[in-house]
Amino acid sequence: MSLKTIVCKASCKSNTVTVDGVELPGAEILSAGQAQSQGIAILCGGDAFYVAIPKETLAQLISLVRTLVQTVQTGILPSNGGGAIVDGTFATQLAALKQQLDTLGEQIQ
Repeated sequence: MSLKTIVCKASCKSNTVTVDGVELPGAEILSAGQAQSQGIAILCGGDAFYVAIPKETLAQLISLVRTLVQTVQTGILPSNGGGAIVDGTFATQLAALKQQLDTLGEQIQ
């Protein structure tokens, strides 16, 4: 006997998986994060699984890393060939970027 497998768009919020706005009870969530996410539901026999597809999270991560690189590039490299940082806001900028990355890391889908 072969089981039919169905894959469809789904979303997850507060550990509740929905497909077209209808809750999918008992779906096993195969994602690490706690944030609201979009992904797919896989239904096979009596089993249901949810997998997040973190496109937005990855785009946000790339943007933060790009900003970090630009901050380091403009703060360290021009300053005495890598010497002491003379811009007083440099440490504050790095701390804010680190906080954003830490928050994103906690929410990663």
